Amino acid sequence: MSYDVRLYTIQTMHNEKQSSDDEFFDHDSNLVLFTDQQYSELTEHLIRYDYQPIQFDQDTKHFKRQDSSAQAYLTKQGLYFSCSFNDEDIFEIRMMASEFTDTGEYAKYNPQIGEWEV
Repeated sequence: MSYDVRLYTIQTMHNEKQSSDDEFFDHDSNLVLFTDQQYSELTEHLIRYDYQPIQFDQDTKHFKRQDSSAQAYLTKQGLYFSCSFNDEDIFEIRMMASEFTDTGEYAKYNPQIGEWEV
């Protein structure tokens, strides 16, 4: 079992709040894509914060934080953080995702409680 936090574009958040679809996140067409610049900046930001690239697939970049269970998966639609249930790693991924919201371009979604943070 893992603890997860997600980062989406601010527009995805607005779309989800206006939607009545309980399975909103299951449909890729609902998720607003990152721009190429945002995608590149997110990649650089992860590396700068000690998330090591471990695998690049066609659609997903996989990262792992050293000395932690924290992992990140970057796609064109979202940045997905995951970790084991320990307080230190949960704090790490929550704070990391929150830092991205400072620009106003992104919104953090906590699927455990179904809440957004901007």
